[in-house]
Amino acid sequence: MKRQFFAQTSLAFSFITAMVMVGLEVSPWVALFSLGLLVWKWGVEKLHWKNLSRKVTGGLSVLLLAQILVQYRTLIGQDPSYTFLLGLSALRVMDYENERDHRFLVLLGFVLISIKALFSLDIYWIIPSGLAFAGLWYSLLSPELPQRGKILLKVFALSVPGAVVLFFAFPRFVLPWAMSRGEATGQIGFSEELNPGRVAELAGVANMVFRAKLSDLPINSSQELYWRGSVLVNSRGLSWRPGMLGVKPRSEAENDKPADRHYEVALEPHANTFLFVLEGTEQVQLEIGNSFSLNASVFRSARPLMTTTVYRGRWNESFTDRQIPDEEYLKIPELRGQVADWVTTTKEKHPTPAARIEALQAFYQGNDFTYTLNPGAYGGANELESFLFYRKRGFCEHFAGSYATLARALGIPARVIVGYQGGRYNPMGEFWRVSQRDAHAWVEIFNNGRWQRVDPTQWVAPLRLVIGAEDFFNLSEEDQKVFARDIQWRPKTGDGITLWDRVGFLMDDLNYRWTYFLVDFDRTSQKSFWQSLTDLKLQLVVGLIFVVVLCVLIFRSLFRNKGLLSEEQVLYHAVLSWGKKQETFPQDAETPLQYLDRLGKEHPSKKVILSKVSDYYDRKAYAKKDLSGEGSKILAEWKEASRN
Repeated sequence: MKRQFFAQTSLAFSFITAMVMVGLEVSPWVALFSLGLLVWKWGVEKLHWKNLSRKVTGGLSVLLLAQILVQYRTLIGQDPSYTFLLGLSALRVMDYENERDHRFLVLLGFVLISIKALFSLDIYWIIPSGLAFAGLWYSLLSPELPQRGKILLKVFALSVPGAVVLFFAFPRFVLPWAMSRGEATGQIGFSEELNPGRVAELAGVANMVFRAKLSDLPINSSQELYWRGSVLVNSRGLSWRPGMLGVKPRSEAENDKPADRHYEVALEPHANTFLFVLEGTEQVQLEIGNSFSLNASVFRSARPLMTTTVYRGRWNESFTDRQIPDEEYLKIPELRGQVADWVTTTKEKHPTPAARIEALQAFYQGNDFTYTLNPGAYGGANELESFLFYRKRGFCEHFAGSYATLARALGIPARVIVGYQGGRYNPMGEFWRVSQRDAHAWVEIFNNGRWQRVDPTQWVAPLRLVIGAEDFFNLSEEDQKVFARDIQWRPKTGDGITLWDRVGFLMDDLNYRWTYFLVDFDRTSQKSFWQSLTDLKLQLVVGLIFVVVLCVLIFRSLFRNKGLLSEEQVLYHAVLSWGKKQETFPQDAETPLQYLDRLGKEHPSKKVILSKVSDYYDRKAYAKKDLSGEGSKILAEWKEASRN
């Protein structure tokens, strides 16, 4: 029998839901390709458009595979697998027309849901994944079955114990090749270079980067949170590149001291080795895997981070970096035009480092710079002069890059730090949520025998640091420009927490706890869990027996055969049960009607009511007539008759 995809409501809803979950993670071209095929299929079934032949869909499958190999050069990893599965799913929907296609789509739907769960632990996907999963199973049940929803619930209940056992007992495997994204850029987009416009591009989206718990640290304001990602030492004017920092040797002095404080970070995958740490961090320890420390308080994972990673930082409030810089920290490109003139004049006018540092601050405070996410493109040999003396529009990276270059030109060793500044505090979960919006760049200069932080953004747009990046960039560009230097000004929404904010905090907290639970329950946690159960011994055995008995009783109560049988089957089973008590058992290959007829002959006093039962069963089970309610009446008559 020929089938139509959109006529199968549960299949269509569930399969399209699974496709949408995956479609949100793929390139726009394959999402549009899949949407176009779904619309086409709808037109074929509803408007009688011409369908694609299987030869055409087969050819498109080959082209899809070739395009993915050209784009990603592999089929392994999140992005290529998402892309291939989504495109293949849409093509298989175009081919849908029989029972075999139905079963293949259900299998493909299970794969889509599973691979989504493999790459994303967010709790937000549980509801749509659960609905799609249940809908796919529901579509496999025959429409002839009564109470399909109850049958599905029964299957689900039967699977729960096995799922629980697998979660707590199945060995954890990590396959780095399977967990890769399949492309060079990570989910958070952070890179170890500073080009004009790069940090602004990152801050233009609100994707979460990490969550951090700082309850052990004396930090109460987002202005104090400077998260270091990388240190750049090679100046090209506005642009900066990383240099050779060197691995920091581990010393006994780094062992934990009673006075040290700790914090925890749950970092989203980014396909690189960056670990974002607070200023003052002396040591980092990953939950899974190893890390190492570079000079300048930079930390790296020993392997690319393909999944959510939890690590612990040891923080020292009095930490000071006193590493003496070499000549690399004074190198700059050739300065031109007004930049060279300003440097020459400043050197002559301010002979000491302290005076030159003050002159630098005065330069940024007194030249009407504009802090904006959209400063326009810079480039060419005179980009530094263009930014500092003509256009004067830039983001944090422009101010940090230009400041560090000018500082070096004045004889002050300097380096650029890229990472994140601030974050949004979740009072319900008591953690800080740091997003791409908080992407930031600042400067460190070597002065008075130690490296000191200098953030030029606080002179140009201090409001950004006071109210946080998220609130600042939610302002109109005009408000950003007018109020950027007014640290007392606040948006009209005020400082109060709205109901929507509370809902957002609650969901974010739940998601954090869920993600942390799944990530933290690794092989070591499994071993500890089973060891703790073993230690309980007798209590464990008694408890398990009690739980099993309770589950069986609940299960029998909820899913008695009566609830899963049709009216005629319930009636027949009632008669059958009475017949067995009379030692009249059904014979092999004997149909229900034949059994009822024989039972009437052996028990003449029940012949009338048994004939009524037989007639009802014949019309309901074989003639398929709608006799709703009649079965319960005959059942009541049978119960009355069987007692006499």
